[in-house]
This record gives sequence, structure tokens and C-alpha cells, in this order.
Amino acid sequence: MSTNPIPVVVTPPSTVAPEPAAGPAVSWPKRLIALLPLGGIAWLTMVLADHPAVSRYGLSALTLAMCAGMVAANTMPRHWLAPLGPGMQLARHHLLRLGVALYGLRLTFGAIAALGAAGIVVPLTMLVTTLLLGTWVGTKFFGLSRSEAILVSAGSAVCGAAAAIAVSSVVRTDDRQTAVAVATVVLFGTVGMLLYPWLYELATQHWHLAITERAFGIFTGATLHEVAQVIASGKMVSDATADAAVVAKMVRVLALGPLLMIMALWPQGKRAESQANATANARAGARDWRALLRAVPWFALGFVAVMALNSASLVPQDWKAPLIALDNWMLACAMLAIGLHTRIGDLLRAGRKPLGLAAVLFLFLMVGGALVCYAAI
Repeated sequence: MSTNPIPVVVTPPSTVAPEPAAGPAVSWPKRLIALLPLGGIAWLTMVLADHPAVSRYGLSALTLAMCAGMVAANTMPRHWLAPLGPGMQLARHHLLRLGVALYGLRLTFGAIAALGAAGIVVPLTMLVTTLLLGTWVGTKFFGLSRSEAILVSAGSAVCGAAAAIAVSSVVRTDDRQTAVAVATVVLFGTVGMLLYPWLYELATQHWHLAITERAFGIFTGATLHEVAQVIASGKMVSDATADAAVVAKMVRVLALGPLLMIMALWPQGKRAESQANATANARAGARDWRALLRAVPWFALGFVAVMALNSASLVPQDWKAPLIALDNWMLACAMLAIGLHTRIGDLLRAGRKPLGLAAVLFLFLMVGGALVCYAAI
């Protein structure tokens, strides 16, 4: 939401490991050249994922790409990876969003209708309860400021790093606090991505619980942090699980816009100010609205638009297979780039109190999400 749900990481050197920068001075040709090695490795993960020796374990190309990136990030010297920085940024910022939008080719509005009311009620319930619980626990028990508690909670409740960054512009936190919030999303979202498929196998194969792939997909989309993590985790169970998970996740992503507007307007209704202050605040409010518009999850709207085209049978059948293959490649590139940016030691040093709050919310999302799914589905 990945919005953003999408992993857009702010990385001051004192908190999260800095990624080799690819700022405005880096030209698009250089970014594309730096993307070539990542694209080649992403293609190899797709080939490996289709091999019978790998596919029987349920390992998708996205999971393989993420793991490959994490292994490289935690074993190779940083200066070896520095030349890949522009390509990593291109993959994480642009290819991931395009990949999420193009994922709509796999779904129709009929698929959403098949999820029923639970596909909307469960993710929205988890969003609201996680945000409220996280704000209360973060301020009362961990001693965080209200803005910092909201920031960490938003990353867990809505759509991961993108939500944390978007919310930071509204609650006005500094770069260090934003980076720490993003670090918690990366850490616990990655743990959840790898843990959820194992939980599904444990529940269905060993505990013999009657959990459908559709229900587990809704649970995954309603509780896991990032869009990319939701897709990767769902595909480790089945395509049907991934489809249901993405739809449920998109409900949370699309809720980011209204949530930002509520946060921006909430304090203004409580302040009685002089005319001079009101004028200053009006100017600040105009800047806030521009920031809100920039934070609108266009990729989520693109996902809905592509799904609408697919539902209306306006996408030629001959185009679907190549476009889906392209989509898989873009998502694999993004997951590889995210993995290359994930250094476990740096994440663990990000800050104990925010990590503690994120851990509480991670457990709440799993347990609370399971209970809400049980009651609603």
C-alpha cells in the first residue's frame, strides 16, 4: 500500500541500513542498467519456481527472490551492492506498484463478490482495532509519543512502509522516527510472510481444522503488512489464497486515503485560534492537502481499473499470459530489491520500544485476525 503498501524506506544512518542512494541526479538509463542484474536474477527465480523439485515445496518466485536478496544483503559487503542502488530503487518504487496494479488481470469483480462481506469487514475491522490498540499501548505502556505510536501502528494496520511514510507527513514525525517505523514493518512483515504458510499447513494438516484457502487468504490480506508480502505468502499456499489475500489487502490500501484525511482534519476541529493563526494554518493546510494527494495509492486504483477491464473481457486472451509473466517478473524484481535492503542486525538496532510495540501488534494481528475471521466467515 504499499501508500504503499509499498516498501518505500527512509533510512538515516543511525537507524536502518542505508540503501545505496538513487536520488534525482541518477538518470533513468543508469537506473535501467543497474536493474539488469536484478532482472536477470528475478528471471532465474521464476525458472527455478517452475522446476518440479522446487514447486512441490510451494516456493514461489517471489519467495525465492526475497530470500536470495536477504542472503546477499546479510553476507556480502555493502560496497559490492552499492552499484545496484539505482536499480533497487527502481524496482521497489516503480516495478512493485506497476506489478500490484497489473495483478488485477488475475481477478474479476465476481471474485470480490465471491469473498462476500467478510472480504471487506475483516480487513477494515483489523485496520481500525490495530490502529486504536497500537496508539493506546504505545503511549501508555511503551512511553512513546502519540505521533510515534500512531506511526508504528499505521504501518502494521494499513499497508506497511507506505502507510508509515504517508502518515508521517500528517502527524509530522522526523526522519528517524519514520525510519524506525518502517524497520518494524520490514522485520515483522518478513517474519509473517514466511510464517503464515507454515501456520496454514499446521492448522489444516496436523490440527485438521476446516480452514478453506479462501478464508486463509482473507486472513492473510487482513493482517499481513506489505502488499508484496501478502502476494508472496499467499502464493506459498495456493493461487486461490493469493487472489483472496490481494483483494482483502486492497481494502486496507484503499482505506489509506480516507484515513489520512481524517488524521489531517481531526485536530483542526478542536482548536480555537486567532485570525492570524488561522491564516497560517490555512497555508499549512494547503500544503497538507497537496501531501495527501501525493499519498493517494494510485497503484490500488490501477489495480481496480485493470480488474474492471478484465471483468469486462476487454483484455485479449492472447495478451494475458505475457502480461501475467511480466507481472510476475516485476514483482520478483521488487521482492529481490526488498530482500537486498533487509539487514537483520540493523533492523534489530532500530529501537527497542517501537520494536516492542510492533511485536505486540504482530501478535494481535495474528490472534485477533484469526478470531475475527472465525466469527465473520
